[in-house]
Amino acid sequence: MMIKIGFVLVWFLVSNCGSTRDVVCTLKHLAQNGTLMDCSHMHLTSLSDIYISDVTSLDVSYNQLSEWRSSSLSGLSSLRHFNIRHNDLQELDQHAFQGLEELETLDLSYNNLTALASRTFANLPHLQRLWLGHNQVTTLGTDVFENLTHLRHLDLGHNHLQVLYNNTFSSLAHLNWLGLGSNRLQRLEAGAMTGLDRLINLDLSDNKLQLTSSVYPARVFASLGRLQLLHLEYNDDDPNGEYPDNVFSDLVSLTFLSIDTFSEVFFGRNFAALRNIVSLELSHSCKINYIANTSFEGFKNSTLSFIHFGGCSLQIIEKCAFCQLPALDRLWFIDSDFQTPNHILESLYGLQHQTMTEIKLHGIGDYLPFYHVIDSHSTKYLRNICVKNFAMSSCNIQRVAGHALTVQNTPFFRCLEHVDLSMNALLGDASTFFKLLMSNGPLQSLELQDQIRFTITGAQCLVSQDFRCKDYFRNGGYDENTYTMGFPTPMNISYINISSIFPHLNPLPVNWTFTSAKHLKTLGLSYLGFANCRMTFYGLENLETLSLNGNYCYNMTEQMFDFLDSLKKLSLSNVGFNPQFLKTRGWHLFQNVDQLQFLDLSRNKLSFTDPDMLRLQRRLKELDFSDNRLQKVPVNLDNHGELRMLDLSQNSLSTLTSSERSALDNLASRHAFSLKLVGNPLECACFNLDMVQWLWHTPVSLDGEGRQANYTCTTQTGEITSTERVMAQWMSHWRRCVGVQMFGIALSALLVQLLAIVVTFIVVRSWTQLCYAWKAIRRYRLPRRHHFHRDAYVVYSEAQDDVILACVTLRVAVEERYGVRLLLRDREELPGSVKAETVVQHIDDSWKVVLLVTRDFSQDEWACGFTVQQAQRSITDTMPDRVIVVFLEEPRVLPAMPSLQLLLRMVPERNILHVHRDTPPQHQVWKTLADLITIEH
Repeated sequence: MMIKIGFVLVWFLVSNCGSTRDVVCTLKHLAQNGTLMDCSHMHLTSLSDIYISDVTSLDVSYNQLSEWRSSSLSGLSSLRHFNIRHNDLQELDQHAFQGLEELETLDLSYNNLTALASRTFANLPHLQRLWLGHNQVTTLGTDVFENLTHLRHLDLGHNHLQVLYNNTFSSLAHLNWLGLGSNRLQRLEAGAMTGLDRLINLDLSDNKLQLTSSVYPARVFASLGRLQLLHLEYNDDDPNGEYPDNVFSDLVSLTFLSIDTFSEVFFGRNFAALRNIVSLELSHSCKINYIANTSFEGFKNSTLSFIHFGGCSLQIIEKCAFCQLPALDRLWFIDSDFQTPNHILESLYGLQHQTMTEIKLHGIGDYLPFYHVIDSHSTKYLRNICVKNFAMSSCNIQRVAGHALTVQNTPFFRCLEHVDLSMNALLGDASTFFKLLMSNGPLQSLELQDQIRFTITGAQCLVSQDFRCKDYFRNGGYDENTYTMGFPTPMNISYINISSIFPHLNPLPVNWTFTSAKHLKTLGLSYLGFANCRMTFYGLENLETLSLNGNYCYNMTEQMFDFLDSLKKLSLSNVGFNPQFLKTRGWHLFQNVDQLQFLDLSRNKLSFTDPDMLRLQRRLKELDFSDNRLQKVPVNLDNHGELRMLDLSQNSLSTLTSSERSALDNLASRHAFSLKLVGNPLECACFNLDMVQWLWHTPVSLDGEGRQANYTCTTQTGEITSTERVMAQWMSHWRRCVGVQMFGIALSALLVQLLAIVVTFIVVRSWTQLCYAWKAIRRYRLPRRHHFHRDAYVVYSEAQDDVILACVTLRVAVEERYGVRLLLRDREELPGSVKAETVVQHIDDSWKVVLLVTRDFSQDEWACGFTVQQAQRSITDTMPDRVIVVFLEEPRVLPAMPSLQLLLRMVPERNILHVHRDTPPQHQVWKTLADLITIEH
């Protein structure tokens, strides 16, 4: 009974209508010798009996099960994990899980359970995690969870519970996590939490539990001495009230508390026992509008280090509101109404001379119809706080005064490491930011992105079209080809984001040099209105992330990233590439950033690229080509074995070729791989049915939805449908497409038969002519070098010097050195032979004819007359390169030779050589001559 990886079991199940449905459930081998039976998403309405003893995990989620017999699972004696979420179960009897004693996790969430019978889970003694959320359970009996002594996680959220009765959880001695959020709880009985001695996390959020003694009896949490996290938010919507006494005093181990608030919040002695409290979450339905000096009196001896005010309608914060919180380390004010950032900063009096990690202001006063100015008066207390991270984002700040944040030798300036002033409306003096950037302090990151508007007093030329006004940035005269701008930065800075702060920077310096940015890892320069990208970055050899989104880089230089050796993430979305740039020079642009892991080229109207432009980026994990006009996969996927995500959404792809699909499947077989295709005009036509089927069965995760993603597509007739509908009607589409193909095949067969009849008729009537024509064709063949007795017949005059040149020099240089078979008259001819017949025979027996033209040759009537004419006649359509002419003297000093002149018109220029008579045998020219003789075209 060995089950191998990839084994497929056909499991027959019966649907509600009584018909038999063939369902393929996949068996997958898991760690620790377990096996998962995956039957999810199969529209099952009932379960038949299963007898596979070594299955340890069963997934029947996302079906239509309304009930099952206990015997259905009795054969799964080794089952440890059972997932039945997202079905239609309405009730469970006491024997529903009989025979599953080894079960450890059970997920019954997202069903329609209205009640849980007594001892429903009594047969699961080893159960550790139980999900019952998103049902309609109204009550819980005291013995529902009996015998679950090993249960550690219980989720009852999103049900209809109204009251927690005594001893409901008394048998859950080892429970660590209890979720009761999003119910209709109105009351807790005094013993509701009895037995939960080991509970660590309790969620009672989003109920109707008013913060009164009638809802929370005294010491209702008495057994929760180990509780660390408590959620009570989204319960009490009354703006007036106070926390009930003797309710929270037993939570001595509590570290996190999220609780509803009143307009005037007061944490008194009832919270004094929470000495280990670390985080106080006051951001959910916050109603605080007044924070007094005594509001946090109950935490004065605690370790409270984080307070989050979110969405509060703060009107007044007294001067010493935080004086009693010496351990406060992080303070957040998020989206607070009726306040300005100045008021918040002035409330920090009680935190002076403390060392803190973070002060964050976000969305303070951004709804007001006016802008805010942060001056030295507003920050007088802030400057005395040693804080590492300071944020004032989205606060409608128009101006930060020159010394508001940068007074030298103050605790704030000495300790500041991260500054976030993004999403404001900064306008005017920017000296504060220049001082931060050029300081020698510990600053590591500066975020100034996404300003509504931003100008710099005294440097308005940065946003003008006139480059001549930028004199203060450069030394000497202006040269747009060598102009360099230097940017001094703090030695430790690792993050700078100034995206969207300037209306436009046009024109730009060619070279940007960062003089002290050795530790800079991230640089955001998006949406700065660059009018060109002709610059090159220097001094950023350790930069890992660069964003240039939204600039205009039509005239980008291919040397832009040459010195960014450590770049891992590059964003070039919406930069307006020249349509030909990535096709012709894309490889040069990316050739030096071989460490790249993420590349964004979306929204650039790209229609084509060089598929191998990223062949050196072997470490790429994410590629974004969305919102372009691509008609095929723009890169060679074989070069990117580490790729995890490819975004091709919103393009012009109608199909994926078989090679592209194979490459995608190969990536998915190596590791988890995601492909985004939504928004493409896919076709479901006959030629593309194999791709539609691939979309349904591929292991690639499609558009973040896992397998079997549904896409809009167009059929052969132009009808708009979806891939899911095509697969549901697969046989209909297949028959229609096969019918067209079969008609084509039948028509072709008929035409072949007609053609065969015609050919037969012609052959019968012209049999004799065809036989003779066939014999003529068989005799015809193109001449080849091996068909001839010699490689070359050498023609020369009878002068002594010419004879020596042919029989000695040429023989040694060509025949002996390169093995060319020469036919030399003085070596081959016998005395008394007929000269004319011999010349004709020699030419017919030779592959090539070589003429050695000298002055004596021109005066030799036989050589320059008859022999040249015969050489001319030897040139045919099948042998156009047969004659080679070698001039041993300059043609212009030789007498006129009419026959040779006519021959030269027929000889290609490459077959005419000019050689000096004294050229040694080892010279390259003789090698060229040997090649011309032996070459076969």
